[in-house]
Amino acid sequence: MSKYAAVIVDVPTMQTDQPYTYRVPDKWQAIIAPGMRVEVPFGDGNRHIQGFVMALSDQAPTNQALVLKELTRVIDLAPVVNQELLQLADYMKDVTFSFKITCLQTMLPAAMKAAYEKKFVLIDDSNDVSETYFQNQKEIAWQVVEDAGELPRFQRLRAAGVVDVRYVVKEKTKKKMVRHVTSLITEANFSDFKA
Repeated sequence: MSKYAAVIVDVPTMQTDQPYTYRVPDKWQAIIAPGMRVEVPFGDGNRHIQGFVMALSDQAPTNQALVLKELTRVIDLAPVVNQELLQLADYMKDVTFSFKITCLQTMLPAAMKAAYEKKFVLIDDSNDVSETYFQNQKEIAWQVVEDAGELPRFQRLRAAGVVDVRYVVKEKTKKKMVRHVTSLITEANFSDFKA
């Protein structure tokens, strides 16, 4: 049975301040939940943008002429915004006349807004996953697991306490070089250099 996700996309305009329906691929149907961040194709150019899953449904929209696009990627293993915060976003939108995506983004911790790299950290190495994926390492990149199509399995492992997700914030500061010139001529040897 197919699942459909109502997604608020990260395009803060009046025309896009509504949920759009996307089909959830089979591989993510077991892990998708409201409050998770996802990547979706949006617009005629199908540019990939981030969005929040607002609700899930087992029934497709009634408009038969509509061709639904699929979610491209699941960004989180667990919802980053719970049901209360989703309701709070609705309230904030109405009271402050803000876009819903803006309200949702203000609820995220700074580490989730910054550029970061997600890694799976091995907590319990008695499981066979330590040999299969971690290969004597304590952590592996999220991308490795995603490329292998193992996100649903790692979600179950996280629920069982075998692995956890760690966000490594990339340093935004850039190292700068300062050129410093020191004169070899001092007051003591100044007279030696006079012509």
